[in-house]
Amino acid sequence: MNGKSDADLNRRHQALLGRRMIRAGERKDIAVSRSVGQEYLYRPQQILVAADDLPLVREEIAKQQPERQDQLNQLRLVRFVFPPNVDIPGLVSRLRTTQGGRVPRVGPNHVLAGEPAYQGGPSDSPKASRSSVTFAAGAGARMRVAVLDTGITHGVHKWLDTRCGGAATEAEELDVLPGDGWLDDEAGHGTFIAGVVLQRAPSASIDIAKVLDSEGYGDEVGVAQAIVHFAKDDVLNLSLGGYSHGDVPPIGLVEAVRHVGPNSVVVAAAGNNSSTRPMWPAALKRVIAVGALDRAGKLPAEFSNRGWWVDCCTPAVDVLSSFVAFSESGSGDPVRTAQTFKGWATWSGTSFAAPKVAGEIVASKTRDRLPSAAAAAQKLLAGPKWLPDYGVVLAL
Repeated sequence: MNGKSDADLNRRHQALLGRRMIRAGERKDIAVSRSVGQEYLYRPQQILVAADDLPLVREEIAKQQPERQDQLNQLRLVRFVFPPNVDIPGLVSRLRTTQGGRVPRVGPNHVLAGEPAYQGGPSDSPKASRSSVTFAAGAGARMRVAVLDTGITHGVHKWLDTRCGGAATEAEELDVLPGDGWLDDEAGHGTFIAGVVLQRAPSASIDIAKVLDSEGYGDEVGVAQAIVHFAKDDVLNLSLGGYSHGDVPPIGLVEAVRHVGPNSVVVAAAGNNSSTRPMWPAALKRVIAVGALDRAGKLPAEFSNRGWWVDCCTPAVDVLSSFVAFSESGSGDPVRTAQTFKGWATWSGTSFAAPKVAGEIVASKTRDRLPSAAAAAQKLLAGPKWLPDYGVVLAL
């Protein structure tokens, strides 16, 4: 990437971050823990407790007079909902005090997102493109990839309509949060990612799980339940993420990934904060964390997260893929210019590095006649070129 375009991308990145954080603060279903260096998003008034550890914390929880208790049996968790006056981060810290020789597994119901900066999604806004991709049958036949994201938009791309499942409830919303003539921040994110997967493995079948809203927000419980539901798919793609209380692995995601079989693979975006702080679920040992390189595939993208937990990286600046059809009519936004999208866009971020890897894994499995997606992933990650803090360099 040349200096000018790199600087332009960084300016857009920072402007979007500011707007996103203002917008998140306006939502009643998202709370922000603002401890310096430990910021994270969570569902207000909710905590998750491992069912086996409930006896260790039941007394302290009872003191807070919870309003509701939900059994999440598949995840072996209990969700508690408390009155508005309860300090959730403070309560989690108290409950994590060592008891009976171990630390109880307790955490907020973290909010996860595929969003510019701060979380795990795109680094900038999509840009309408006149270029397109021609899909044709190829690698990936009889393989299933679960895309856990904003859903899917049918009726724009015939190839995606053929390859992507999903009921009417999985349809993407485009301009509702808020309805102002602009595409919502993450509208089309799932459609874009499905297209990236199918560019690598055009004959794969895509299972759609709508776990994020059109602004890109979902929560730990919803994502975890979707992982369990699609645990038997060959590859699960999660172009989303979040930070956590104390940088401890979120217990809902830990329990969900236990359901994924040894022949399947989970791939996740590393995030776009230029940070080494672990992003979840990417930083889980069972998950392949994917960082981003520049257009040329030689240098790390300025926005990409990095660290010991990142497994691989691939170019993810101005990626071209399928998108929605929408003519923006909004005004008054200093960060954006109204665009007319005709089904194609370019977008930057680790969100779009991850599905390249997911698609290549299933393509390699069929092309190289390997026994499983896990075997294909092992082969892919054995590449000879390594970049410190970004893992194996993949020219995808």
